[in-house]
Amino acid sequence: MTYRIPAILLVIIGFSCSCRTTKLPTNTAPTTASITEEGLLNCFTAGTSLNGQPVWCEASAVLFDGSNLLIANDKDMPAGLSPVFTKPLVTRADSTKPPTYLTNPAFAAARKYEDFARTPDGKFVLLTTAFDRVKPGSHDWDGYNTILYWRNGDPEHPLVLAPDDTSRTSIAYRQRIAQVLATDEFPGSIPYFKVEGLAATDSHLLFGIREEGKSYSEFKHRIKVVSVSYTVEKAGDMSRIRLADDWKLIADFNPVLTEPSLPQPLALSSLEYDAKRNRFWLVTSLEANGKLDAYLWSISPDNLYANKPFTLIRDLQGQPLRMNHKAEDITPLDANRLLLIHDDDRTQTTIGSRTRQPNQAAYTIVTVR
Repeated sequence: MTYRIPAILLVIIGFSCSCRTTKLPTNTAPTTASITEEGLLNCFTAGTSLNGQPVWCEASAVLFDGSNLLIANDKDMPAGLSPVFTKPLVTRADSTKPPTYLTNPAFAAARKYEDFARTPDGKFVLLTTAFDRVKPGSHDWDGYNTILYWRNGDPEHPLVLAPDDTSRTSIAYRQRIAQVLATDEFPGSIPYFKVEGLAATDSHLLFGIREEGKSYSEFKHRIKVVSVSYTVEKAGDMSRIRLADDWKLIADFNPVLTEPSLPQPLALSSLEYDAKRNRFWLVTSLEANGKLDAYLWSISPDNLYANKPFTLIRDLQGQPLRMNHKAEDITPLDANRLLLIHDDDRTQTTIGSRTRQPNQAAYTIVTVR
């Protein structure tokens, strides 16, 4: 016997299937953004000096912890101050309100900070140095190889990320990173590299590599990402982050192949995991012959681990979103806004009619569309 389905029922079924198959994903990839605020924040009092020389605020790392901005300067500071400090987000540009300096000795012992990260559950904040200096036969430069971490909201009690509980630096991890960065030119391990990015997912830490080569004076600019898994180990009231020994190179991105019109050489200056969007943000920057440039990129976790190209963020006119600064780090403020801190070294860049002073750092707020 043959059964016929009424025409109206076929229409209903077809409509239902169409709705299911055309449903838009809830996490669409951002592709456009606009600069909605630029400003200057004071890192310390004007006229601050060290060894008779003016101290410049060369801000290299920033993190919004929910109420305050944590900022790190990659230069040494005079006694009584600190290269790591906090400012309330709402008074970031208020020059009458000084920062709050983090004075635990661990912050002064580590050298050349580069990037903050926060675990997606909001429980831990991490801060890495560049890992770009070692002195054979000496521990004098071990402080350049340090990752600090602490409970969110308790930055005055940092711990050192290390295989044990007594190490004062993270130098033990330097060789493992050097090994996964080995190349045909440098088999076994690479002699020199520089970390400028740090991101944390719920199970992995990711390190962004900006430079690699023979030495700090003979290197190539890079955009590479190294991954390692971690767990949180509890011992009484103490919680410690422990790294596994599964270091691997997961991404090697060449922007020339994706956007050949951009200036070169662009290199990684920040890597951030945005838990609300489940995406990574990449900042690339250029500093050459007095020219400062920075660009923003995005990628999904799956594509990052598959070593696929990042997507360039463009302005509302379809042009690459460009910042006339050497952007150093990025942090989400809310679902739509990102704040970038700039390390313009000693260049007195301008924002509107204002000229950056040695004690100031420039910042940019970007609204993602």
